[in-house]
Amino acid sequence: MIVSPAAAHARVTGPGGGSDTGSGTATGGGTGTGSVLRRCLARRGMLHSECEAVDQLVLPPHVGVEHLGRAGVDEAWFVLSGTVTVDECDSPPWTLHAGQLMLSPAGTRPHIRAGAETATLLLVATLPDERAAQLPPRTPEILHD
Repeated sequence: MIVSPAAAHARVTGPGGGSDTGSGTATGGGTGTGSVLRRCLARRGMLHSECEAVDQLVLPPHVGVEHLGRAGVDEAWFVLSGTVTVDECDSPPWTLHAGQLMLSPAGTRPHIRAGAETATLLLVATLPDERAAQLPPRTPEILHD
């Protein structure tokens, strides 16, 4: 498992709207400061499939992350704990609670902010159908004793 701040793939923001793309630490003052923790659970080289990545993100209270990495992938965001507010495209902000899932197609850039408590999310990034169709066919390797 690789543990790193979200800096490589996200812009982290605090309630004052400031951002920091280098350190993974929220800015903007107030109560929404802290580091976003990103754990890489798997990458495509480990999975050999249409799945690009599986990550866990831990957002401190009132801290947001605008996902900037892995352009051209579909994403599924599953809220493991806490609540988050989502701003995506031109729709009004909405809330996701623990146990809820958001699907984000390739080309969108959701901005996700934790509520009053720490939020933990699971992010699964997959190749869109048109890119997955370009992958070489895979034949399962069957081992016999």
